[in-house]
Amino acid sequence: MSVSPAKNAKSAGVRVGITRAISTPLGFYVLSLLIVEATLGLVLTASKLSEEHVWSGFFVVIGLFLVVFAVVTGLVIWSPRNLLYGKEEHSNPALAPSALQDAIEDTIAAKVKTECLKNPPNLPG
Repeated sequence: MSVSPAKNAKSAGVRVGITRAISTPLGFYVLSLLIVEATLGLVLTASKLSEEHVWSGFFVVIGLFLVVFAVVTGLVIWSPRNLLYGKEEHSNPALAPSALQDAIEDTIAAKVKTECLKNPPNLPG
C-alpha cells in the first residue's frame, strides 16, 4: 500500500508549517513537550506492556511534564526576555537608548546642513 503524492505533499506542508511556527524558545518547549508526551502516550496505549510498565511510563510522562514546567518557570522568573526572543532579535539586537541617540545625532550632523539647523528654511504651507 503506497501513500498518494498529494497526501505526502500535504503532510510535508504541515511539517514545514509547524517548523516555521516555532519562532521563539517558548514555542520550542511547547512543541518538544507535545512530541514527547504524544509519543509516550501512543506507546503506552498501543503496546502490549504489562500494567506495571504502563504505570511506570505514565509516571515518566508526568515527570517529563513537571521537569519542562520547572525549567520554563525558572526561565520566566530569572530571564523572561530570553523565552520570547525570536530569530530577528538575536540577529539584530536592540540598541541601547544612548547608542540610538548617538546614532541619530551623528546622522543629523552628517546629513543636515549647519545653516538649516540655525535658520530653518521657510516652507510653503
